[in-house]
Amino acid sequence: MQDGARWHHEAIPGIRVLPTSDRLLGMTFDDGPDAEFTPKVLDILERYGVRVTFFCLGAQVDANPSVARRIVFAGHQIANHSWSHPHAEDVTPSELLREIAQTTETIHRVTGERPRWFRPPYGELLTEQAREVAAAGYRIAFWSVDSLDWSGIPGPQIVANVVPSLQNGAILLHHSAGHVAGTVDALPYEIELCLRLGYRFVRLDDVDA
Repeated sequence: MQDGARWHHEAIPGIRVLPTSDRLLGMTFDDGPDAEFTPKVLDILERYGVRVTFFCLGAQVDANPSVARRIVFAGHQIANHSWSHPHAEDVTPSELLREIAQTTETIHRVTGERPRWFRPPYGELLTEQAREVAAAGYRIAFWSVDSLDWSGIPGPQIVANVVPSLQNGAILLHHSAGHVAGTVDALPYEIELCLRLGYRFVRLDDVDA
């Protein structure tokens, strides 16, 4: 599912970079968990000892509970990406809140975690929706570096999309479900390059935002 920033999400309150001057990166993965690519992503992250944030769809958690539990057991942060990945203009604020609440309850039932972070699908969020989401107690997270991996591009292009835009506190957008074979190919190279450049990967909850 595409998470391209078609809307000007800079106008909506939420974090786009981590509030740090240290060489920290927030690597994030949207749209999972699935049974094909998310386990491969988890294998790679475990190999390098990297902890990240997974923005999960409630329907996918419900369909793949063992993978969702693996995300949490491996020490990653699990966060909310709605239930069905709707476009913002297709749902009212109350409908979006119901999607978020259903996802949170499913994540809690499956993993025991109750996520406090929400990333809007496609990076789309209307002002009233943002107010309602914040009032419900969620932190809103966007990104500063888009790998464009959702489009099915190969691994080398994903790495080329990410590495030149790195900066302290960057939040990197990837996906762990969909047409993301390239993501699995790219991750080892991307992680190794970032580590060589002196960066350290953190979960969003690891930095006081």
